[in-house]
Amino acid sequence: MPSTLAQRASRGIGRWTGLGPLPHGRAGISRKTEAEQAQRGYRPGMDLRTALRSRADRLGTTSQDLLLTGAVTVLVVTEFNSRTTARPLLTVALAVPVLLTLAWRRRAPVLVALAVCLLSLVLSATAPGRFGPQLVFLAVLLAIYSLGAYSAGRRTWLGGAGTLVLVEAAHLLTADGHPDDFLPLLAWAAPLAAGRLVRRRTLEAAAAATQATEVVAHRDAELRQAREHERDRIARELHDVVAHAVSLMVVQAGAERLRLGDAAPQTRSALDAVETAGRQALGDLRTMLGLLRSGPTGELEPQPRLADLPALVAGVREAGLPVTLQETGCPPPDSPAAVGLSAYRIVQESLTNVLKHAGAVPTTVRVAYGPDAVRLEVTSPLPAGLPAQRAADGRGLLGMQERGALHLGTVSAGPDGAFWRVQATLPLTASRTAVP
Repeated sequence: MPSTLAQRASRGIGRWTGLGPLPHGRAGISRKTEAEQAQRGYRPGMDLRTALRSRADRLGTTSQDLLLTGAVTVLVVTEFNSRTTARPLLTVALAVPVLLTLAWRRRAPVLVALAVCLLSLVLSATAPGRFGPQLVFLAVLLAIYSLGAYSAGRRTWLGGAGTLVLVEAAHLLTADGHPDDFLPLLAWAAPLAAGRLVRRRTLEAAAAATQATEVVAHRDAELRQAREHERDRIARELHDVVAHAVSLMVVQAGAERLRLGDAAPQTRSALDAVETAGRQALGDLRTMLGLLRSGPTGELEPQPRLADLPALVAGVREAGLPVTLQETGCPPPDSPAAVGLSAYRIVQESLTNVLKHAGAVPTTVRVAYGPDAVRLEVTSPLPAGLPAQRAADGRGLLGMQERGALHLGTVSAGPDGAFWRVQATLPLTASRTAVP
């Protein structure tokens, strides 16, 4: 018999704590498997607080509310006896489920408050003596406070009106209940007002935290934007001043070297060194400008090449310009990347000028790959009334000519009958790098 009682007690404790039945002779070790314990929200090595939190999460409440509900329920039930209730066992069976709903006072505050206040009314109505159970008043206070703290809008006032009626009715059913008593109204209003105050303070704190976060994010965004603008300004200054000056130096050095011909070999060698150093400086400057524009964490994309011309034409066509690409030959596999970049930029600038000055007119791009040079031609109709020198003073044409000169090539643009024609010839053996 003692063994049977010990086994029953062990199983009862295991069901109450969720730790499984205790074994005989080895206290503190559960005989349940880990899989069964995991299903019940317990794992080996988990302390009681963690187990309680896991159980509360599965029930959709908090561990604090579980402990508070258990304490209130125990206090209220201990007062149920023959002097306070007509049928104690039946009252316990009715009251415990209602009191346990306090665990969800945050999720359904209106329903919980109405249910607890209705329980108080029933206990007052069925009390055999002058007064019913008094400790249920703790549950009523907690429920009304939760109504004020965790409900919003019209539901708060509807639930408040319903609980006020139930509290007044429960008081009138007692032996000393009188309609003029102020105590029931105070007992209802005080926890409700406290709940509303806590809710307002909580919302204000949350709004302040959100506003602070937004201010910090806005400030960080402004700082990033200011840094980007400053980098762009520096990049523009470097491009406008340094790049153009170095480009002009390289062009003049190359022109002087070609003018000398076979005379003054030492001077020609010095000029060639100047050209080489200038082109290398332009390449380094291009890399630095890319870093400035993309920022320290940006990634530099590969520079366009001759093979990217079809994609360029397709993108312009999608933008609304009816352009066709005619290619003759194939790009040499060992063609300098600088030549490909310059050819790409010349075609890009030409198509941009067509859209800017002529609109969506039929345009033809011809690219001829030869063994020693790449020849480009962009042809578009010349609109009536457009000045013949529409781009003679433009920066775009100047930039194209500079690109061509850096590779010892030529670039020309102008009217040809009823068409505007841009022609460029870029040698494949005279360039080492690209202009930015």
